[in-house]
Amino acid sequence: MWKLLIAEDETTIRKGLRFAADWNDYSIDVIGEAEDGEIALSMAIELKPHILFVDINMPFLNGLELMEQLRKNLPDAIFIVISGYDEFGYAQQAIKMGAFDYLIKPVNKSELIKTVKRAADHLEKNSRSKRLAQQLEGNKPLLKEKFLQNWSSGSLSSEEVVEQCQLLEIKLDGHIGMSIFKVVRGIDDGGAERYWSDSLISFSLKNIVKQMLNAYPNVELFEDHSGNVVVLVPDVNMEQLLMKNREIKEYTEKFLGKVIVCAENMFHDQLAFPKQYTHLMTEIKTSKSLSPMVLLAKNYIDQNYYEHSISLKEVAAIVQVSPTYLSKQIKNELGVSFIHYLTKVRINKALLLIKDPYLKIYEVADMVGYSTQHYFCSAFKKVIGISPMVYKSGVRSND
Repeated sequence: MWKLLIAEDETTIRKGLRFAADWNDYSIDVIGEAEDGEIALSMAIELKPHILFVDINMPFLNGLELMEQLRKNLPDAIFIVISGYDEFGYAQQAIKMGAFDYLIKPVNKSELIKTVKRAADHLEKNSRSKRLAQQLEGNKPLLKEKFLQNWSSGSLSSEEVVEQCQLLEIKLDGHIGMSIFKVVRGIDDGGAERYWSDSLISFSLKNIVKQMLNAYPNVELFEDHSGNVVVLVPDVNMEQLLMKNREIKEYTEKFLGKVIVCAENMFHDQLAFPKQYTHLMTEIKTSKSLSPMVLLAKNYIDQNYYEHSISLKEVAAIVQVSPTYLSKQIKNELGVSFIHYLTKVRINKALLLIKDPYLKIYEVADMVGYSTQHYFCSAFKKVIGISPMVYKSGVRSND
């Protein structure tokens, strides 16, 4: 039932409004009558009516003043103004104060009932919208996860993506950094053995990522259908993304005692997300076919490529095999030698960093593990076919 309060100083009109209809038939309960504005204000604050009949010309506090004061306490209340003044100025003021309708005395009974029915319909729609909004808010994490999963699969149209992003308040602006983290089950990183269920691993990884990226607003993350954690970070540069991912990997591997595989990229248009996701998943899936030894070696290289002194001997010591044996297995499983794989990783990271217009070539070289710009440029040209400067110029002109 919707609660109705009648604020009218003339007794005859007040009673006429009360008995103009059997208001219960319209789900309306008349909760009180007030003979002046001050009494109406006090009753309204206490009883919180949904609908108010408000006379413009009342003693102590007129109808417009009453509406102005009650808007703070009853923001969703409906005011139906009843006035003996058939002047545009009064109606204009009432509408400015948020009046639902403006009726002239003597009030036509059928017009009054029609107005109240519209008011009740309006209240019902608002109530339904609020319930839906509350349900949406309560289910938002689940709805986001489902949407992001569907979006990554490429099954949504551009229009659906834009609409859902707006509805779920997903804001992916500027340079969007994307990362995929995969926990490799069954391979221990050399720490103490402990049992983790798949659900607990996923829960832990997601919480670690959230915690370590809490300085970045509007981060979105979800678990895809393969159990990988996908992270989208808007307004981030590649240097920050690589550094954060390194921290996340190191912390999570220590915490879980498991190997974490990570792939990352940067893009500018949110609609490119499915394509970028597919690209990174191809990179992630290559780890599935590797032996534990080569996977651990690959993971160490992927994590420490920026170290100038990284060597086959160092990596072999980490995975506890001889350098000769490791070199042979890397060649067999990755299809390239140790030094070729290390170079590939470094140049791939350089390709991401070099897109940053604020980074100099020598800075990129140092970030990916080259002690001199000359050595970096030589390796870059050998892999890519052009110099870093030419590549950087091409990226800039395409932007």
